[in-house]
Amino acid sequence: MNRKKSPKLAAVLDIDSNALKMRISQLKKGKIDDLETLEYPLHLGHEVFTDGKISFESLRELSSLLHGYEDVLNGYGVTDYRAVATTALREAENRSFIIDQLKIQNGLQIEVLEDDQEKTLIYWEILNYLNKIENKRGESALICYIGAGTIGFSVYDGKQMIFSQNIPMGSLKLHDMLGNIQNMTEDFYTVVEEYLDSILGHINIPLENGKANNLILTGSGIRLIAKICGIEQADGRYELDSLRIKDLFQQIRKMPQERIGRKYNLSEETAELLYSSLSIAMKLLHYTNSATILSPEVELWDALIRQMLIAKSSGQYQDHVRVSAISCAKKISDSYHCSRAHTECVRGFSCKIFDKMKGLHGLGRRERLLLELASILHDCGHYVTVKQHLQSSFDIIKDTDIYGLTDEEMLLTAFVARYNEYDVPSHRNHTFALLSENNRLIVSKLVAIFRLSNALDKSQKQKLSDIKVRLEKDRMTISSQSDANLFLEQWAFDQCAPYFKEVFGYNPELTIKSNLL
Repeated sequence: MNRKKSPKLAAVLDIDSNALKMRISQLKKGKIDDLETLEYPLHLGHEVFTDGKISFESLRELSSLLHGYEDVLNGYGVTDYRAVATTALREAENRSFIIDQLKIQNGLQIEVLEDDQEKTLIYWEILNYLNKIENKRGESALICYIGAGTIGFSVYDGKQMIFSQNIPMGSLKLHDMLGNIQNMTEDFYTVVEEYLDSILGHINIPLENGKANNLILTGSGIRLIAKICGIEQADGRYELDSLRIKDLFQQIRKMPQERIGRKYNLSEETAELLYSSLSIAMKLLHYTNSATILSPEVELWDALIRQMLIAKSSGQYQDHVRVSAISCAKKISDSYHCSRAHTECVRGFSCKIFDKMKGLHGLGRRERLLLELASILHDCGHYVTVKQHLQSSFDIIKDTDIYGLTDEEMLLTAFVARYNEYDVPSHRNHTFALLSENNRLIVSKLVAIFRLSNALDKSQKQKLSDIKVRLEKDRMTISSQSDANLFLEQWAFDQCAPYFKEVFGYNPELTIKSNLL
């Protein structure tokens, strides 16, 4: 008897700054279909951006709404779902209390996405959409997500992402930060524009002439602008003429929020969102040669639902993140005048040792990526000072935005990059001691591999073009062939070998064959 297989179901609950949203979808004949979308307005963002906390009154409202959403989930029989939160909960001082109460009251484990995680998932969906547009395929683009509390800012060169930065200032947060000035001056628009200049004016686009061919903007504020301009969605996107945007901005830039609300029949809060989003969009237009702004109808839950329903999507996303992160790291390394030949040599050696020891270190593809990034960025500190270049490298890397990497991951990358043949991780380093035990273990393993790899090109002259790694009993033998003088590399390798043995229990040995003998 043939039984018809039921479609696969999944759902995403999204707690953002302005609303509680839920989407229930199914995979049917290889296509994702939506069964239900719900959205209820909340004001968590305003609370957090002005008071720093979410009130327990708002918590009770949120909990009650979630109970209702859970009833809908149960009605559809959905058991596979993710409950995520973004800026408001991420920045709330009392987020731990809120998450704990939602777990107790609703039985939900809320996943608070880091800024980089949220934006990268959205960019991934945007790139998937752009690749479907024939005349945009292969063109450079400045891709920005204007959220309530942050602006995600990435550059695509037509093949991969080459720059990424998150700015802690969004359409709602911008107004809440500067709103108290509004009653002090009639020129509030000047204050907003000067503040935006002070933030966005320092960003350098790593493209020819510093401008992209296309400007891609997403976020609720952009959809609001399109609505005000009377622009209808077509083929899953809005196309906004830049001259029309500039004209709208000139009309409202000097208006009080109340007047903007009356003119366009908007609430005061929505009028604030319109003004802030327009101000940000106007600044971003300076970074593009395009006469239009593209705004695909893309949201965070698109990427989450796709990964839940389509098995191969998660792997494709991870591959995209890795390639783009490495691309961004290379651009940053170049800007600090690091030797590309040296960093690629160290990166190649590191990956060979890491892969050969897969059964010993217990680390995965994400930790391998951190090792690669550390190899690419480890010499950045020389640009600041030769005297304290290791510490300078650490400071630069930990505060650098890399596409798809969280702040915690960049901190671990910084730790890996800061050690050479003279120094190893120690609890005497207060910052290292503050890491969790698991993260200290990850850093120690990666440092042991990185130091050996870096030692193999100590002269930065690439005397070894390739290496072979062999494990036997309690030894790891690294062999290569070269006619060059390798005394410096051998010395550095011998300095790093004891720590490697301490971490892994294997004694590293370097053997070089020479045609001169």
